[in-house]
Amino acid sequence: MNEILTNGTEIKQRILSEIKKAQKSVYLAMAFFTDRDIANEIIEAKKRNITVDIILSSNAQNETVKLMFKEAYISVHAFNTGDERGMMHHKFCLIDEKISINGSYNYSYNASNNNVENIHVSDSLDVYRQLFTEFERLKYNIDHELDINSSLQTQKIAPLELPKVNMIDTFYQQLHNLVYSSAQINAEEYKSKGYQASKDRRGSIDIFKMEYENIKEEIKAYATDENLSYKKTIITSNITNAFESAKINLETDKQTQLNNLKEDNEIIKRQLNDKISDINREKSLLESGNQNSGEKGLLQINREIEKIQLEKKSIEQSLIVKKFWTAGTILALIGLCIFTFYLSIFFASAVYKVFFESNEIRNSLEAGINPGLPQLVDANAAIKIFRKQGSLFGIIALLFFLIPLMLSNLKLLGSKNKFVNKLMFWVGLMVFDVVVSIMVALNTSEIKSLLNGENSQLQIWEVFGKGEFWLIFVFGMFPLIITHYLIENIVHTYSNSKRELVDAEKNKSLQVLDEQMIELNYEKEKINNSIQEKEALIKVNNEKIQKLELDTNDEQRRIESLFDVLQKQIKSIFDDFNSKIISGKIFTDVILDNVISSYKLGFIEYLPEYYATEEVANRVKEIEQIITT
Repeated sequence: MNEILTNGTEIKQRILSEIKKAQKSVYLAMAFFTDRDIANEIIEAKKRNITVDIILSSNAQNETVKLMFKEAYISVHAFNTGDERGMMHHKFCLIDEKISINGSYNYSYNASNNNVENIHVSDSLDVYRQLFTEFERLKYNIDHELDINSSLQTQKIAPLELPKVNMIDTFYQQLHNLVYSSAQINAEEYKSKGYQASKDRRGSIDIFKMEYENIKEEIKAYATDENLSYKKTIITSNITNAFESAKINLETDKQTQLNNLKEDNEIIKRQLNDKISDINREKSLLESGNQNSGEKGLLQINREIEKIQLEKKSIEQSLIVKKFWTAGTILALIGLCIFTFYLSIFFASAVYKVFFESNEIRNSLEAGINPGLPQLVDANAAIKIFRKQGSLFGIIALLFFLIPLMLSNLKLLGSKNKFVNKLMFWVGLMVFDVVVSIMVALNTSEIKSLLNGENSQLQIWEVFGKGEFWLIFVFGMFPLIITHYLIENIVHTYSNSKRELVDAEKNKSLQVLDEQMIELNYEKEKINNSIQEKEALIKVNNEKIQKLELDTNDEQRRIESLFDVLQKQIKSIFDDFNSKIISGKIFTDVILDNVISSYKLGFIEYLPEYYATEEVANRVKEIEQIITT
């Protein structure tokens, strides 16, 4: 079956018809589904305990039928409405593991009534398998929330991208801010002071130098404050809490990444294993054949090859030259002569009775002579025909029996058509004899009526109840059958006595078997190639699984290594801050540097407002020299 339909109404009716006829399964992938007639037919199929599985695109138009299916406990696979991963645009239906309906036709009222659409209805197993594979891929991706277009070839474990620098900088800044907030030092305030001092004194370098010394003294005084020990404790506690929190977050992130890696690995591995299972099933069909479709497998072809080899051996052993003149052949020839003579007399009598006897009876009665009822089979019929009707009719009567014999032995006359040979065998032996028996029975009835001065009332269908019919049928039929097989036996014996005929028959039979063997070997080679391809695919996918495991292990080690580095880095930052807090350097070095830096930025920020670019550059250099000396 390979049909194209383009009329919307016809398409809908054909889809409804195919679903209604479904006996095993209905698998459907549809972009837009709003036609409730088709939806109800699918629900009816579900009620008949047919397997129904449906994939729908994630658009709002499908919500009504989606709800109908779910209420009928039909499995529906679809992303949430509006999900950008869910634009599945297929329109195909797979029925009973053989019928595929595919085309532009959405299951909607608009498609059946307004649009110009088409569908292709096919019972090709190759087409079905390809579409079913696509159905399973889509279903798997939707159920596992993968992109609708993702496939085994495109899915890879992406290397983990860690925000290493940002995380370290963020942690450093977090500790820095904790120190300043705990020390109650406002860097922005110093920046504002620097800007205002620069503005008030027109960017005087002397003023900057003086203020720089004042700030240094202020920070030194702060570092020797009696309350410093308490502040150190607060700062240490705050940065310790921040450090512990950062460690926990890093460990959580690491476990999340490892779990994601494991899940990705399991999904891809499951897909690869599913693909291997599918290939193994296809390989099994190639090896053992498909009972449902009748496709031959390697097993059946090997059996047929073995059978042909045995037949060839049998032919070579059985077709040998034999003697013609044997006791059996002589008896067969004697029997043939006897039955030929019998059939010639028998059918000559039938010819005489059908065509001539009734007229002779009628003439005798007109002459006032009652000849009496004649015999059913007249052995002298041929002589009477020769004497009264001439030699031509006499010869025809004697040779009349050859007609059924020639019809039943067309094969021996050179006919190659087996059907015609078998048909003519029954026509010659049965139909011909039945016709002759009917004619003789009708003629006998007519003669009886003539002798009684009546008209015969016998109808043709009534002859089967007459004894004359069955006597002629039996005594004509069985000699014809015996003669047929005697002729066949003698011809066969003669053929086997001639070397050239025996060799010709043997060569002919062997040639037919050789041609069959060539076809079977070609099919076998093709199947072997397909099996090798499947084995190669299985090997490739197993290698992919092995590589996947290696890649996953490498990625797992990389993740653990990277997070170990991050843990060490935040530990180093924490230790550095903690040592500076304990030694007091956090105030004399770190805080001083940041406060001076803030004051400097504010001071320099004003300079372009009053001085030219070159003068600003000179003053910035002087400021830098003051800080570094």
